[in-house]
Formats: sequence, C-alpha cells, structure tokens
Amino acid sequence: MRDATLTKNISIGHVCLMAVWLAQCVGCHMTAPMRTWRASQVPKPGMVRVAIAPIGGDPALAERLQNMMMVAQPNPNPLIAALHPADLERVGGIQLVSYDSQPNDMATLSASRQAGMDYILQGYILNADLDSPPPDPEQNKRFRIFKPKEKVESIAVHWTVTDVTSGMKIKEQTYSTNRLQAEKQFPDLAMQAQGGEGRVLMASARQSWALVAPTNDSINATLDLPWMMQGSSQVRKGNGYARQGRWDLAETEWQEAASLHPWNTAAWTNLSLAAVAKEDFELARNRLKHANTFLPGDSTFPTLTWIEQRQRDHHQALNLPTPESGWTLASPPISVGPEQVPPSPPRDIKEMPWWTAIPFIPPPGWTWKQWWTQPIVL
Repeated sequence: MRDATLTKNISIGHVCLMAVWLAQCVGCHMTAPMRTWRASQVPKPGMVRVAIAPIGGDPALAERLQNMMMVAQPNPNPLIAALHPADLERVGGIQLVSYDSQPNDMATLSASRQAGMDYILQGYILNADLDSPPPDPEQNKRFRIFKPKEKVESIAVHWTVTDVTSGMKIKEQTYSTNRLQAEKQFPDLAMQAQGGEGRVLMASARQSWALVAPTNDSINATLDLPWMMQGSSQVRKGNGYARQGRWDLAETEWQEAASLHPWNTAAWTNLSLAAVAKEDFELARNRLKHANTFLPGDSTFPTLTWIEQRQRDHHQALNLPTPESGWTLASPPISVGPEQVPPSPPRDIKEMPWWTAIPFIPPPGWTWKQWWTQPIVL
C-alpha cells in the first residue's frame, strides 16, 4: 500500500512538473521586427569611400537598377561616401561605358583612383523576369473557373567589390530575389506603390549596399509567449505592440508585468529585447539576469548569445571600441541567421538531475535532436 501511494504521488508530481514545463517551453515564442545595425561584408575602420560602377547586362534594366542604387544609398550615414557613374566621369574625365553600352572596367578603376575611392561596387544582371503579364481578355467573364497565376517578378544580380589600390576583387556575391522575398526582407517595400518590378529592383539595390556599407536592417526578434502564469495576459499585450514595431509601448506593458510578478520570466526576457531595440545592451543583460527559471540550467543562454551578436554587429558597424565592461562571451557567437541562435552546448545526460528523464521533453538549452540521441537515465 505504501509503495502504491508513493508511486501515485510521484506520478502526480511528474504530471504537475510536466504541466509547468509545458507552460514554459512548448509553443511559447513569436517574433517581432526590430531594426539593428549590421557591419558591411568588407568592413573597414572609419569612413568608406565607394565608387559605384556602371551596371552590366540589359542596358534599359541596368539603368533602372543604377537609379535605384542612388535612392537606396544609406543616407545620411557619416561612415559612407559614394560616387555614382556620372560623378566618376566628371572627376576622371573618362567615359565609363563602351560603345556597346557595357561598362569599361579599366576606365572605372582609373577614375576611382583619381577620386581617392577605397572600393568599387559593380553589378551585372544575370537574369530577370520583370515584365508585367499581358492583360487577360477573359478576366472579366462572369463564369471564369481558373484565375491566372499571380506574377512574381524576380531578378538575379552578381555583385563584385574591387579594392581600388590593388585592383583586385576582394568580394563577390550573387543575390537572387523575387517580389515576395523582397517584401519579407524589407517590409516597408510592401507599403510602396511602385509596383512589383520597382520593389524587386529596390531590394536588389539595398542588398548590394550591404556589401560595403553598414546597414540598419530589420530583423526578427524572438519574444517569449507565456501561458498559465500571473501577468501572462499583460505580457502578451506587450507582444502585440512589439509585433507592430511599437517597442516603447511593449516595454511599458512588460515592465508593469515584471514589477507586479517578478517571477514572470517571459516579461524579463522580453524587456531585455526592448533594451536591445533602443541599443542599450548593458540594460539588456541586467534584465536578462532576472529571467532564469527555477529549473536547473541556464535557459537564457540563447537570448544572451543573440544580444551579444547584436552588440558586436553594432560596435563593428559604427566603429565603436570594446565596451568598458567587456564581452560576456569569451568568443564571438556563431551567427546562423537573423532569427536563430545556437543553443547552449548540452551536458552529459548523466550529470543532469532526475527530472531530465521525463519522456518527450528536452531540458532547457537542448534541441530535440540532442535530446533524443542521448540515453535515458532512470
């Protein structure tokens, strides 16, 4: 009888613990847009002087993309100075385009040296599908069964970065994008009335600038989404503001929830992200210290890694010195994407407490793959 009672109590304890854990760890995340600085792919201390070379490929399309390069130039930006083809021709007194409307690389290099440029950024249009579909004479028929497939404009451009001093290519990158990808990467383009073709060209131009200039990009920050905890409704209200880009209103909601319910880890985690949104990384770390759960292990490691990566990008992009407090992590985190952060390295399962043996639930900081490939210790 005693053994049966003990077994029953342990089973109830397991169920309660699993319920709490599920409330903390299962389906508890959503994303919100945030603008952060990102260093160029060919970083250089101080101001970078870039010569924009004539774009190769279809002349009419190249001219449109060339105009988009001027519109998309990071401006005002004290760390970037650019000369476009017309400016280079005036400085160097050399025609940069040959008789067949293709760029003259030697003329561009010579003009860039005379102008004292650091790099040459040049693109070549590999392929594009930007023409609008012809009007469908059947589209106004009353009994139409099949609708025409929506046009998705696309373009592929190969970009090169050349060091002006040596004349050597130091970076090559091909960007392929379509209208749907462009609107996802640059949400503001979806609000512009320049049509699908214009949005694709603008996205391609913005991508090219990221090769040589620091950019203030929109990325997705992962928010905690709590359930079955005091203050959860207020945290979720703040999440709604963050998803709209209103980080100031979101921070107010999360701060009130954290003040009334200090054990609400989601409120503290999201408050640390709100600090990142206003580029206060020290405050972000201090807030994150409150977000460690009562369960063993550091469940905040992925968020800490993400914050550190954003701060390192910020300092590198704006040519800032190392923070006085130093870096939290001994080495730079491995960046695997704007929304993803590598989980903390799993410990040997034998070193974990007894509750790690609960089936179907990985411990904090473990991926499902890491969990399932470890032996279960009973």
